[in-house]
Parts: sequence; C-alpha cells; structure tokens
Amino acid sequence: MRLPRPIFSLLAVRLKWMRRQQWRRFKKFCQPVVRWVSINSLRYSWGRLMGDMGSVTWLLCLAMLSFLFISHFVFESVQVQGSSMYPTLFNSNFYWLNKFAYVIGQPHRGDIVAIKDPSGHGFDVKRIIATPDQSIYISNGKVYVDGQVLQEPYLPLKMRTFAYEKSEDEFYCLAPDQYFVMGDNRGNSCDSRSFGPIKRNAILGRVIR
Repeated sequence: MRLPRPIFSLLAVRLKWMRRQQWRRFKKFCQPVVRWVSINSLRYSWGRLMGDMGSVTWLLCLAMLSFLFISHFVFESVQVQGSSMYPTLFNSNFYWLNKFAYVIGQPHRGDIVAIKDPSGHGFDVKRIIATPDQSIYISNGKVYVDGQVLQEPYLPLKMRTFAYEKSEDEFYCLAPDQYFVMGDNRGNSCDSRSFGPIKRNAILGRVIR
C-alpha cells in the first residue's frame, strides 16, 4: 500500500515540468533569431575583412606610386664612375641625386651636379666652377672667375689646375645659358676644359653627399 505524496512535492514536480516546457518553447522561438544573427555577423565579418584588404591594397598602391614618383622626379641613387671627383667623391660609391633641387632655383658655383655625358653615354658628376655670363681664365695652375682668383677649399693643398690645350693659358666666356664644370681631381678629369661649357638643360640635379 503506497502512501499519498505530499502536495508540496507534487507542486515542485509540476513547476519543474512547466519550466522545462517553457525553456523548450523559448529555444524553439529563439532558434531562427540566433541563426539570423549568426549569418549576419558572418556577413559583417566578411565585409569588414574585404574592406580591410581593400584598404591595405590601396595603401600599398599609394606607397608604390609615391616611391616611383620620388625615385623618378625627386631623388635617385647614382654611382660615381671614375676618380675625377676624388677626394670629394669616391669611385664606385653611391650618392643621392636631388632632381628637384633646380626646379625652382638655379645651380650655383660650388654645387656638385650630375650632367649628361657630352658623348651621349650616361652621365658625369662634376662641380660647377662658373655660372652664366661669367668669364674663366686658367693660368699658371690657378683659376680666375671674373678676374678674381677662385678660392677652392675642397681641393687638396697645392693642387694646381691647368688647361688641356697646348697653351698654358686658357680663357672662356660663358653665354647666358652656359655653365663651366670641372672635376676636383684636376689632373684626371674630362670636363669643360676639354668638351667646353655645358647648357642648363644638361644638368640633371644636385648630388647629395
């Protein structure tokens, strides 16, 4: 013979069963919502990923364009060939060429510049000795610009400058668009003493040491 169960025990079982039923209904109701949120969050993640990849690609393209612009129109690495600028510049060393230096301003005396090779092959690196409308006189191992002895602290002591012609003296007058250039190694430099003054459009830029 079974004894009757207390009423409170029956109520507890009933409440537990009701809670289970309500939870099942709630899960069934939320299942589509959870699925929709998952799908949209996945779509948002893919969209954000594609956006990030697009931003990175754009930055890389911008960096490449900036590099190409700077290397072609502003700075370029040049290698010195030969010893005509020794001891200021050394053979086979690399230096920066500032192509933008003379876009606004004009070349000045003393600037080290890269010029188009008069022979039509590559370029040369020389120093500007005189600018347009000036005169150059080479005599007895000295250089005179507009009648004044040119002070050249960049040359080794006791280095003398001579013309390449058979005559000991040489005189040049520059036109309004001409520059006179020479290498610092005066005894081993093919420069304006041999091929004459150069025009402004032959100057490619200023060499940065």
